[in-house]
Amino acid sequence: MIPDKINPRLPGGFNLPPFGVHQILALIIVCISLWAVGTLWLGMQAASQWVGSWQDDIHIHVYIDGEKSDITKSLEQELASIAQVSSVRRISQEEAARWMQEWLTGGGLEQHELVKRLPVTFELSLTDEKSEFLFADIRDTARRFGAQINEDEVNLAQVHDLLSQVSYLAWFASLILAIAMALIISNTLRMTLLARADEIHLMRLLGAKEWFVRTPFILEGMLLGAGAGVLAWLLLWPVVLGVGGWMATMQVDLNAWVLLLPLLFGGGIVGTLGAVIATARVVSRETSV
Repeated sequence: MIPDKINPRLPGGFNLPPFGVHQILALIIVCISLWAVGTLWLGMQAASQWVGSWQDDIHIHVYIDGEKSDITKSLEQELASIAQVSSVRRISQEEAARWMQEWLTGGGLEQHELVKRLPVTFELSLTDEKSEFLFADIRDTARRFGAQINEDEVNLAQVHDLLSQVSYLAWFASLILAIAMALIISNTLRMTLLARADEIHLMRLLGAKEWFVRTPFILEGMLLGAGAGVLAWLLLWPVVLGVGGWMATMQVDLNAWVLLLPLLFGGGIVGTLGAVIATARVVSRETSV
């Protein structure tokens, strides 16, 4: 028998629990964490664009004076014998002169003048599996024949390898932050569950199913995570607009739109996971009066 002045508000069904201070704090913390994840992947996006489209087809060029034509064949063979070099293409001075003349349109240099000044070039294509000492081997081979390697291309190739390693670290950091966010939402919802333990117990006594009790809290966790994801995405725009001009000088065009769905659904998944953890101890057996 329930007294007349008592009006118990049952938390089950699809009526979401009210948002309070704890939920707002959780929303802010998760938003900041998702913003950090989004900023991290924006940085990865910028670095990938800066490296350029050549990153999937890396070439290293070796130059030798055209007057040393008697040893160019030997140099080509030595370069081709390096294990991680898939192919070596010889670029003649005439071919390089034609390309440079097109590039330096109006430069005032005739093709025959360029041919005299340009070295013989070898273009090395590399395999996907590069050893730690590959570039040192190429450099040493070139030096034995008095040739030079394009060090700028070596530096860019090493940046490409570094980006591959950093991407794994970015995924790992995102996973750790996701777990932390799920635990934050879980603790927030757990406090709500403890505060309303009497109401939940009453529902169970009245025969409410477990899913009926858990559903509003799971929906609340999902909304917390998804809302934090949208807010984090909105907070990325000041970053994009603030560095956009500087990035444009490096031919980098940041695109925050590609992060909208990952942050939205990622936040929703994290929130749902936290809610599932928080409600895992809801009594599952049927209770009768």
